[in-house]
Amino acid sequence: MILELDTVSKNFEMHVLDGRTVPGLSEVSFGVAEGEFVAIFGESGSGKSSLLKCINRTYEPTGGRIQLQTEDGAVDLASCGDREVLALRDQDIGYASQFLTEIPRVPAVDVVARPLWEQGADRAEARSQARTLLSALQLPESLWDAYPATFSGGERQRINFARAVAPQPRVLLLDEPTSALDPETRECALTLLDEYLDPATTVLGVFHNRAVVERVADRVVVLDDAELQRVVDIETYQSENPA
Repeated sequence: MILELDTVSKNFEMHVLDGRTVPGLSEVSFGVAEGEFVAIFGESGSGKSSLLKCINRTYEPTGGRIQLQTEDGAVDLASCGDREVLALRDQDIGYASQFLTEIPRVPAVDVVARPLWEQGADRAEARSQARTLLSALQLPESLWDAYPATFSGGERQRINFARAVAPQPRVLLLDEPTSALDPETRECALTLLDEYLDPATTVLGVFHNRAVVERVADRVVVLDDAELQRVVDIETYQSENPA
């Protein structure tokens, strides 16, 4: 397994509710094999995004272990230091949140190229690769040198998606990466996952669209009310949830 979660929990202290503790995840455990595509499915508020954020260490888990197998050995993402987390994000982990947050007045092509620069790629080659990705996602060429702050939600989502896949990370985390895309552009994004990523890339993606889940997933992790309900292969999921 490239990634193993062992009783991962995340609690939130709600200061506006007199310090009440609200569970975001409750002792979630499962493993992911290298090259596997795992879809995380569940109702709104079930803990899907919290799970990805714990793996990315945007959230620090309240308890449990998240063991990532790197080229240098196993690392517990739940407890390792911040510097190690940042290094892993540069070399091993890609993450696309639902919303694009970027430095103002940075052209879209440079937003996508930046992860490649940070890995030491030549700037001209990185920008060329970024243009290829933006073209594959049908972002108009007229916008490549424009600032994403002026773009629509769907355009920003495409940039966010391209930025996450650009460095071909070993583990790719996708939080509703196609929610703002029309069907044609959504298919372009899914095709890019098939054709651009290394076959050994491991993907965990949060989705609401069942057709997308059935299109991309090897297995499905089902969450409900912060708890893991089941982990099933896609064939079992389809048989349990007929259209």
